[in-house]
Amino acid sequence: MLACRRPPRRTDRPKSVDVRSVASVQSNNSTEGSHWTSNIFKAGLPKRHDSLNNRMPVEMTTRHDKDQLPPTLSNQFEDPQEIEWNAFLLKLIETRQQNGEDVRGGEMIGASHFGREGSEGRKKLEHLTRLVIGGIPMKLRHPLWMELSNTQAIMKPDAYGDYLNSRADNDGTELDAILKDVPRTLTTKYDFYSGKGFKRLKEVLVAFVARYPHLGYTQGLNTIAGYLLLTIPSEEDAFWVLCNIVENYFPADYFSRVDAMKSPLADNTLLRAFVKELLPQVNDHLDRLNIPSEYTVPIRWFFTAFSNTLPESAAMRLWDVWLCLPNQKTFLFAFALALICQNTDGILACEDDGAYFSFLDGKLKLPEQPEEITESLKLAFRIGRKVEHVAARRAEVRDSMRLENRLRRRRTQSLEVLVDREEGSNDAPTDEVNAA
Repeated sequence: MLACRRPPRRTDRPKSVDVRSVASVQSNNSTEGSHWTSNIFKAGLPKRHDSLNNRMPVEMTTRHDKDQLPPTLSNQFEDPQEIEWNAFLLKLIETRQQNGEDVRGGEMIGASHFGREGSEGRKKLEHLTRLVIGGIPMKLRHPLWMELSNTQAIMKPDAYGDYLNSRADNDGTELDAILKDVPRTLTTKYDFYSGKGFKRLKEVLVAFVARYPHLGYTQGLNTIAGYLLLTIPSEEDAFWVLCNIVENYFPADYFSRVDAMKSPLADNTLLRAFVKELLPQVNDHLDRLNIPSEYTVPIRWFFTAFSNTLPESAAMRLWDVWLCLPNQKTFLFAFALALICQNTDGILACEDDGAYFSFLDGKLKLPEQPEEITESLKLAFRIGRKVEHVAARRAEVRDSMRLENRLRRRRTQSLEVLVDREEGSNDAPTDEVNAA
């Protein structure tokens, strides 16, 4: 069982830091040669210092006009995780500086180097994991999502502007679909998207279509991009995180307009296989209700990465784990199983398929309070240990469904040929009689 303790309360808060001092502790090419001692994570909070480099990273001043920020960043409440995050980051900064590293620009944590640091790297990763499960403070999600998801690896200077400038080459039907979807994306939750956010979301999606003409625009991209923009005020950075998610967190062609919704249906089929293995009572009940495997849960769970299902706070914390921790790119399956597990009683009470789908759409118990979200994430981690070879099995299910679809098309074509021949043979005697 993973520990996810809340940070201890403190009456004295470390000082805050502005964006310049945050930027000064980041590095693109740092060589984490420092040796972390075991007491770094066991010690209390760092002592107060007057230096800017020892002030609070989580309270950084935004580089963006506050009037242009989404409500998630402009209306901030104190996050109980902030104190421990600051203790972790400040000690990291201090140690790197003591070892003579240039800690300017790029990486805030340097987690990519943990694997080369032996036991000390494992300690840092364990501490980072515990903090991520407890939730990343909203103001830190922008830099940490980008760094820990390795988004920088696919970024190209000035490319975003080039994609926007090439919009004239885009398929008009794609642009029409985007313009229809953007005004109804998250507008029930935030006025931001009916005003300031409209243009940003539209441009991110237009640039996406320009980068991936072979994929085009499909349902789900607008919601994922919308949530990214609630966390990442830079349109360009949000665009690159969206690209990274599509390229590296979903199978190839998952969002292809040609095979729209086929991949989420395949994910549902695989999810049902996991339900059969781990929750046989639930699976037997779904079989009795004649629930097809490809409709085990609403497919939007997968193609929106739960952003269209969970409350905002829960979706953000799910993404903290999904995007930021190693070997969690298939964490959506574990979380889906956790939700099913937590709603077993309600599912078993459904007496027919209509009641089941109604339950999933409106009566499913979702985590809302911080403690509930933490418990759901911890349960998903426990389940995830029992769910093996997800990527490989995901590919097998998709290949199997493609083969089945090809065979179905061939059977249909063969049947059409037979019908045509039968109709032709039936017509022949009539023609002969008429000729006579």
